[in-house]
Amino acid sequence: HPLPRLLHCVLAFSHIYVQELPERLVRVYDNLELKQIQDVIAAFVLTDDTGGLCDTYHTTELGAVDCTRISIMEPSRFPVWLAEKETL
Repeated sequence: HPLPRLLHCVLAFSHIYVQELPERLVRVYDNLELKQIQDVIAAFVLTDDTGGLCDTYHTTELGAVDCTRISIMEPSRFPVWLAEKETL
């Protein structure tokens, strides 16, 4: 089965860094770098990734491992997702 295509969505990029790292090592992400990732996501699950159909959100967090977590959701889900993150 092909993946369903979302007409309007929010892409939330959570950039997670190891808690023990000094704050100065938190990386500044280049929008062009993330745009390439967004284009791949769009090819598989989005109708289009234009600004009118795809909102983006970026956050930096501390965690157990360095990684970037990407959450894809309908806009109505975003406030709930954000509230859940704030309670962690």
